[in-house]
Amino acid sequence: MPDIILGEALDLLVDNRGKNPPFESSGVPVISAKAIKRGTIALSEARYISTETYSRWMPQPLRRNDVILTSEAPLGECALVSDDKPLAIAQRLYALRGRSGVLDSRFLFYAFQSQAVQNELHNRSSGTTVTGIRQPELLKVRIPAPEYGQQKSIAAVLGALDDKIAVNERIAATADELMRAHYVKLAEASEAMIQVGELGDLVRRTVPVTSLAAGGNYIGLEHMPRRNMWLSTWGSSGELASAKSAFQVNHILFGKLRPYFHKVGLALTSGVCSTDILVVRAKAPEFLGWLLLSLSSDEVVSHASSVGDGTRMPRIKWKDLGSFDVAWPGKEHASQLTDLVVPLAERIQTAVFESRTLATLRDMLLPQLMSGRLRVKDAEKIVEENV
Repeated sequence: MPDIILGEALDLLVDNRGKNPPFESSGVPVISAKAIKRGTIALSEARYISTETYSRWMPQPLRRNDVILTSEAPLGECALVSDDKPLAIAQRLYALRGRSGVLDSRFLFYAFQSQAVQNELHNRSSGTTVTGIRQPELLKVRIPAPEYGQQKSIAAVLGALDDKIAVNERIAATADELMRAHYVKLAEASEAMIQVGELGDLVRRTVPVTSLAAGGNYIGLEHMPRRNMWLSTWGSSGELASAKSAFQVNHILFGKLRPYFHKVGLALTSGVCSTDILVVRAKAPEFLGWLLLSLSSDEVVSHASSVGDGTRMPRIKWKDLGSFDVAWPGKEHASQLTDLVVPLAERIQTAVFESRTLATLRDMLLPQLMSGRLRVKDAEKIVEENV
């Protein structure tokens, strides 16, 4: 398969690695390196600039399917821009667009995830404390690529899997928004109050490092999304070096370290989690929905942030969280909310496991398609059977 030299195949290269714009409380989102997660852009991590600053900061606006690449810390993470809405990039990022007829941008996105290109990115990096790749070296990177039409076909095959994963993620995001809105409506109409500790108990089950299963599931704070109540991402417990806390399906995990990051959600699998996470279970099955929505509400997270011990790295204690009063609509309305939450959680759980299967398939097909060992037509049949 022939190589394309990156610097000879781009229509756009934005390099904002060494500076940041003046941020505002609202306006055009600015993404940083930490917003690039698993091939997507987490806008929940964005900061904002004014439209006036945006016109100066991004004289070449980004478009759908432009590629965002991290230049350091970590090097080589990438994501696709999902639409044509105004979007700016902060430091340590490149924005790239392939030249039409030469290098398809969506193909470039997948090429950056291939081991061959990752190796070249790291081989061309420099630095002692922080390793990164400078623009002159980035432009020398070689991208193994077939002819342009074949590039687009490969990107379409892999993209079909990512598109289905994106649909599943939108289902979870929509369910989160709907349940939060329903909770707020019920809470505003409620006259009674109840302590969080009357709805749930703290689970205190520590798993020593010697008992951690090699293939077990692990949730750390890094796996928990901000302000999203469905915990759809987890890693493996096989290489952990310290004791962890055990949790079960439908337990609620509350990030106690720096609670203002708003990391609270429902476990969709069983496993172990960081000891910087509180594990809470509903005292009664019918309390589950109200407990989940209460703990993940802005009000409770704000309280946890204000009373946490420590200045630089505040931590909330269960006694301070459990004693906090939240609105109480009564058992009947609380039970009705749970009746909505539980089937939604089951639907999202199914979608999450489907997405993990599709991601595994995509990662299996990627190197075979990039190397030419697998024909596009054969890959299309495999995808059709799974999407």
